[in-house]
Amino acid sequence: MTAEQQSPPDPASLPLGDLEPPRRPCPVPADFRNVVADYDRDAQVGRWDGPRHRLTYRVLGHGPPLILCPGLAATYRGFALVLRILSSRFQTIIYDYPGDQPGDGAKLRNLSHDHYVDDVFGLIDHLNLGRAFLFGVSFGSTIVLKSLFREPRRFPRAVVQGAFAHRPLAPAERLALRFGRLIPGRMERVPGHNRVLAWNNQSHFPAVLHERWKYYEEQVGQTPIASMSARLDLLGNLDLRPILPRIPVEVLVLQGNEDRIVRRSHYEELTAALPDAKGLIMPMVGHQPHYTHPEAIAQTVNDFLLPCAPGGCPSQASEDPLEPNEASVPEP
Repeated sequence: MTAEQQSPPDPASLPLGDLEPPRRPCPVPADFRNVVADYDRDAQVGRWDGPRHRLTYRVLGHGPPLILCPGLAATYRGFALVLRILSSRFQTIIYDYPGDQPGDGAKLRNLSHDHYVDDVFGLIDHLNLGRAFLFGVSFGSTIVLKSLFREPRRFPRAVVQGAFAHRPLAPAERLALRFGRLIPGRMERVPGHNRVLAWNNQSHFPAVLHERWKYYEEQVGQTPIASMSARLDLLGNLDLRPILPRIPVEVLVLQGNEDRIVRRSHYEELTAALPDAKGLIMPMVGHQPHYTHPEAIAQTVNDFLLPCAPGGCPSQASEDPLEPNEASVPEP
């Protein structure tokens, strides 16, 4: 009998060291609503009376400051689990965009994209941060890129996800913009709103994350139509491609392989044009990994912004690349 014809050995006769270890069962996904409740309990809420509107922000954790610029129609609650994980090493900061909080005084028609960038620097100065890391998601990535171009010395590294420098509006977005000028209230009132969300995103939420999908629908529906429309209007005329080669900051560009909202070509454009870009394609991921893969996203951001030496991570006190930086958060 040849070697090819021999039957495989009986596993019972093999030494224990030759057997594959049993696979651990996948952990049960965290209850997102409970995570948000914990975040609301522990995060410090503050307000900054800026020159154009009152800005609400939330701070959780200690360490080097990390500012998260959210997406086009995203509440802070959608990032609660990512922020909770990152807060073990960072002072995480997330803020609301103009018009998202009732009575914030924002005159949306008078705001340019540069004003959104001004808010980042105003918040940094208000919190006395000095230097900070940036993390921008979708629309927030445009704010991060423009901030890095304006004052690169303020930002040691940055991460963008679902990012783009120039993205003409899709038909559904143009429709939302048209309705946004006619319908008051929140996005949940826009006809066909949930169908568009489902077309773009639901396939990326497996059955085990059904409750998380429902929560995502709820949170996007809470976005005020007027503020969402104002940001869409800005995107229609935004083109950051000319400034990309002049951004010297190291940037990690994350792209979901299944993203239906931001095409792969935008990722390729950024990684090719940014002088110090690192690209990462995330398999089986869509446009909302902070809901579907929050642990993986947080770990990726963590490892890129504060990489550990081969011998292990130093203590938090000695690992801060932003030192000297006596960052403090004023009382709200």
